Amino acid sequence: MQRHTSRGRAVLALAAVGALTLTACTAGSSGGAGGTGGGGTDADGGDGGGTLTVANSFVVKSLDPAQVYEATGVMTVHALYDTLTTFEGSDVSTPVPLVAESWEANEDSTQFTFRLRDDVTFSDGSELTADDVVFSLNRLVALKGSPSVTVAGFSASSPEDGVVVVTTEAPNPNVPTILAMPSTGIVNADVARENGATDAADAPEADSATAFLDGESLGSGPYVLDSFDPASEIVLTANPEYWGEAPAYERVVVQNVEAQNQKMSVERAGGDYVALDLSGRMLEGLDDALQVSSTQDTFYFLTLHQDPAVSDVTSNLEFVRALRASIDYEGLAALFGAEARPAAGMVPTAFAGALPESESKAQDLDAAAEHLAASGLADPSVTLMFPAMTYRGVDLATIATKVQNDAAQAGITVQLDPQPIASFLDAQSAGNVAFRFSPQSLNYPVASSLVNNFHPGHPSAVRTGWTLERATPEVVAAGERVMAAVESDEELAAVQDWQRALDQDGPYIPLAYNSGVVVSTPDLVGADYSPAGWQVDLRDVARR
Repeated sequence: MQRHTSRGRAVLALAAVGALTLTACTAGSSGGAGGTGGGGTDADGGDGGGTLTVANSFVVKSLDPAQVYEATGVMTVHALYDTLTTFEGSDVSTPVPLVAESWEANEDSTQFTFRLRDDVTFSDGSELTADDVVFSLNRLVALKGSPSVTVAGFSASSPEDGVVVVTTEAPNPNVPTILAMPSTGIVNADVARENGATDAADAPEADSATAFLDGESLGSGPYVLDSFDPASEIVLTANPEYWGEAPAYERVVVQNVEAQNQKMSVERAGGDYVALDLSGRMLEGLDDALQVSSTQDTFYFLTLHQDPAVSDVTSNLEFVRALRASIDYEGLAALFGAEARPAAGMVPTAFAGALPESESKAQDLDAAAEHLAASGLADPSVTLMFPAMTYRGVDLATIATKVQNDAAQAGITVQLDPQPIASFLDAQSAGNVAFRFSPQSLNYPVASSLVNNFHPGHPSAVRTGWTLERATPEVVAAGERVMAAVESDEELAAVQDWQRALDQDGPYIPLAYNSGVVVSTPDLVGADYSPAGWQVDLRDVARR
């Protein structure tokens, strides 16, 4: 039986830990788990107070924990809501207690028993109980929204006060890691129910609480929501009822700033400032006084719909292979800057399970011609939809244009269809986009999470029309080996084989890996890039 107990909230320097490769860190040490980093200082040097400004090119639809999926929302929700577990600093290799003070797993990792702290309160001063935990997790499962993929097959119950039991349909040793994700944030169940939330089976139709939760936070985190404008600004204020050490800032202002403007803003900032979208070539010539923390945790990829009713071109496997062979991966990676590299598979290099660099893809126009001839398609033409935005310092239109030009060398016509991010996300969710391009990070920092999402018949694959019936037996078998693995080494080897199978028979074309980067002003600590999904932990950022 596995057992985990509370740890001291030590101050950790960013380091290479576990399976992660963390690079370019000069950002100093971070506060420990649960937002207990050192207090900030105001303009007069006193403890607490002041404002932290965070510049981010917004990718956000909702601040409802059970609906949050995009990067800006995940970062914000992590500051508003506590979870059963969390991570210490930038180390995402091992989950540690937060609302749970300890937990135990049964022998086959299908049942986890969490014992809760007894001193956690919500922002209205009411006690956080096991009922709140059970309701929040079961609502996340029932809503079947984008983040629900991480908890498919989960159920929560409370056999006694202060105890929560999480049960899974299949063995899943990653449950404590998954329960650190902001989508599992614990809401005040009574207030949520009063405002339309439900964890019943009909939640996808009956739950009406998201609009309320986009305007008022119901969490126990160090900050509370003051205002939310998904187009321009999110303002957080210190939670006066926070059960832990008081947060470092009285206000945190997350501003929607295009990446092109973030470099000038952080270099000219007169106060505490963090920029989240400076990457690649935008880091060149950066003021040496600024702090930089990064890790290569993002992959950029093409997706081709596999339902012939949506597209008889993209659903043709030989066409997919032709397009895959047409891409100039080295030239494309160069567009991301010096920190990027051509993709070898779906798993970025920050995580165990990534394919070796020797398996990085390369252009092969002869192979592209052979596959195109085998497809039976003459002069194929497809439309590529992508978000019209700059993401992590890279204009996605530049990447899409490179794909268009490379495909043309193989006799494939690609029309470009840039869309506002909200429209792109809506179209992607609707599941009828024939050909699309976007960046992607892991749902939680374990490589096998990609299998749970992208394997045929799973949520992202379903939106791509990739059912078990349309997949090759080799791909199906490779994914099943990942999901059946119990030992870590066995799982990692299976994840690598699954990626190789996708490279032959899958509808995804990974293009490049790029780094997430946090740039911050010189006086800050805790402004470390985290591959956990929230980019920077607003709980930990403070003034030296």
